[in-house]
Amino acid sequence: MMIILELILYISDFITFLFLLPTNMFIFIVNFLTWIKDKKLPQVDQLIISISACKILEEILQGIRLLNMSDNLMMVKIYMVLFLKIMFCDVWFSTFLCVYFCLKIVNVKNTLYICLQRNFQKILPWLFVSVILGSVLLSVLNVLKHLEPTPINSTLNTFCPISEYIRADNISSFMILSWIAMLILSISALAIVTSLFKHINQVQQNFGGFRSPNMKAHVRVLRTVISFLISNIIILCTFTIILISDCNILNNLIVPFYTISKVVVCWSLIKGNRNLEKSLRNIFQKLRCSNTSNEME
Repeated sequence: MMIILELILYISDFITFLFLLPTNMFIFIVNFLTWIKDKKLPQVDQLIISISACKILEEILQGIRLLNMSDNLMMVKIYMVLFLKIMFCDVWFSTFLCVYFCLKIVNVKNTLYICLQRNFQKILPWLFVSVILGSVLLSVLNVLKHLEPTPINSTLNTFCPISEYIRADNISSFMILSWIAMLILSISALAIVTSLFKHINQVQQNFGGFRSPNMKAHVRVLRTVISFLISNIIILCTFTIILISDCNILNNLIVPFYTISKVVVCWSLIKGNRNLEKSLRNIFQKLRCSNTSNEME
C-alpha cells in the first residue's frame, strides 16, 4: 500500500513539475521581456519576477530529485540546503509583494506607515540584498555546520522525511524567520482584505450591486489576495510538518496540498497582474487561431 501511494505521489509530482516549470518560466520571461523593452521594471514586476525565479529554481531541484540522479549523502545535503535557501527567499519576496500592495491600497494615518509608503521604492533593493545575504549566512552558520551524516532510506517519494537528512533544530533559524515573514504577509493581506471589504460595502450602499467595473476589479483583487495568502500559508505549514515529522504516511498525505498550493500561487500571480494575464490570453488566442486555420486546411 505504501509503495502504491508513493508511486501515485511520484506521478502527480512529475505532472505538477511539467505544469509549474513552464508556467513560472512564462511569468519570468514576460517580465524579463518587459524589462528589456521598457528599459525599466515596475516594483510589482520586480517582486513577481523574483518569486518566479525562486519557483523555477525550486522546480529544477524537484526535477533532480524526481529523476533520482544521486542517492549520495552529500548530494542530498546540498539539495536540502539549496531548497531551504530558495524557500526562504520565496517566502520573503512573497511577503514584500503583499506589503507593496498593502502600502498601495490601505490608508493608515501613522507616521511610520506613511514614511514606509514614501520610501518603500528606495528600500526595496536593500530588502532584496538583505534576504539573499541572510539566506546565505543562515546556510553557512545554521545548516552546513550542523548537518549530521545519517543513513538514507531510499524511497520513491521526492518528499521523504527531512529529519532523515538534517535535524530540525539545526535549521530553526530558517523556519523562525520564515514564519515571521508569513506573519507579516498575513497581516498585510488581511489589511488589504479589510480595506477592500469596506470599500465594496461603501460602493454597494452608494450605488448598489456589483455592476461597476471598479467593483469587479475590487472583487477580483480580493479573491487573488485571499488565494495568495491561503496558498502560501499551506505551503509553509506543509513544509514545516514535513520538516518535523518522521511519519512517511503523514508526509505523503500532505504533499498534494503543497503542490496544489504552488499551482494556486502561480494562478494568483498571473491573475493579479494585468500584463501577465494579457500575455497569457494572447497566447491562447494565437493557439486557437492556429488550430482553427489547421482545421480549415
